Amino acid sequence: MSLTKYKKKRNFKESPEPQSGKPTGSQLRFVIQKHDASRLHYDFRLEMDGVLKSWAVPKGPSTDPKVKRLAMMVEDHPYDYRNFEGIIPSGYGAGTVMVWDEGFYEPIEEIKGKKAQEKDLLQQLKSGSLKIKLHGEKLNGEFALVKTKGMGDNAWLLIKHKDEFASTKDITKKDKSVISDLDLKGIEKEFEKEEEEESEKKAKKKTISKKATSATKEKKTIKKKNKPDLKLDKNTEDLLQDAPTIKFPSKLKPMLATLIDKPFDKAGWIYEVKWDGYRALAFLNKGEVELKSRNDKSFNEKFYPITEALQSLNFNTILDGEIVVVNEKGISDFGALQNWRSEADGTLLYYVFDILWLESKELTHLPLSDRKKNTQ
Repeated sequence: MSLTKYKKKRNFKESPEPQSGKPTGSQLRFVIQKHDASRLHYDFRLEMDGVLKSWAVPKGPSTDPKVKRLAMMVEDHPYDYRNFEGIIPSGYGAGTVMVWDEGFYEPIEEIKGKKAQEKDLLQQLKSGSLKIKLHGEKLNGEFALVKTKGMGDNAWLLIKHKDEFASTKDITKKDKSVISDLDLKGIEKEFEKEEEEESEKKAKKKTISKKATSATKEKKTIKKKNKPDLKLDKNTEDLLQDAPTIKFPSKLKPMLATLIDKPFDKAGWIYEVKWDGYRALAFLNKGEVELKSRNDKSFNEKFYPITEALQSLNFNTILDGEIVVVNEKGISDFGALQNWRSEADGTLLYYVFDILWLESKELTHLPLSDRKKNTQ
C-alpha cells in the first residue's frame, strides 16, 4: 500500500481531491467514477490493502460478456476518493469527476469475513486475475479483471461473466451520478454556481471593516459551538441528578418486543409504532459515533447519512431507535431499506424512541415515559 505516486502527482493547495482515508465497515467497497479529463474515461476502483486499487477504463464498463474492455492500472488512490465528485483544476487529471456507480464487492468464491476476502483478493491481484462479484447501483454480478500479455505491465481487461445480470445494452447510457443524480454538465453548472456564490460572499466581506469582520467570525464560532448543544428542562435535570453515574458503555442491548397472543390495554403500558425498519443503537462519545445493529454489527458505512447527522450533535449519549426508508407519503418501506445504497434509493430516517445513557448518567432505571421526554 502506497500513496506516494498519488500525492507526488497532485498539488493539494489547488486540487480538492482527498489526500487520505481509512477504510471502515464490514464489507469491501468499490466505486466507478466517470472522468472528463483530456479524454473521457471511467475509473474503476476497488478497496484493497487500505487504499483504492485503480484502473482507467477508456470506454467504460460493459455488461456484455462478449465485450472485453481495456483497463489500464494506475496509481493507488486514497479510500476517501470513493466519495469525490467535482472539478479538478488545471494540472494532473484536470476535468469533471462524477461518481457513476458505487457499492460493495466480494470474491466470486464464497469467503466469510472482510480480512479473509481481502487476503484472497490480494493474491488474485498478484497472480494477474481478479474474479469478483459487484453489488452496485448500476453494475451487479460477476466480473473479471485479467492482466494481458504484450500490451504493457499495467494493461488489464475488464470482462463481464455470463450471469443473470449480463446484457447487451450499453450500461454507460445511464449517465447520471448515483450521489447527486446529475450528469457531467450538471456537476459543472453546480460547481460554477458555488464559485459565483463564493465570489459574491468575498466581495461583500471586502466592504466590511476589519473590526466588524472579526466580530462576525467570533459570532460564527460561538454559534457553531452551541448549535447542537443539549437543552434540558428543570424536571429532567432533577431526574438526572438522582441517576447513577457510570462510564460510557461500549455495548448495550436494546429493549426488545415480546410476542403475545392478542393486544391488551393496561395501565402503565405504552405502545410504539411498528416502523418496519432496522433496529439501531447510536453511541455518541466525544465526537465519535458508532451506529450498531441489535446484533452489534456496524451500520456506520451502510447508512452513512445517519452517521454524519449524528456527528453534528454536541453531547454524549446512547440512543435507541429504528432506521427506515420512507416513501412520498411518509410510510416506511422495508424492501427499499434492504436495497438502499445511496440517497437516490429513498429518504433515510432514524426514529429515536429511547435514551439509555446521557452525559455519564445511566438512565435505564428510570421509567420509559420519563426517558422518552428527552427524545421529543
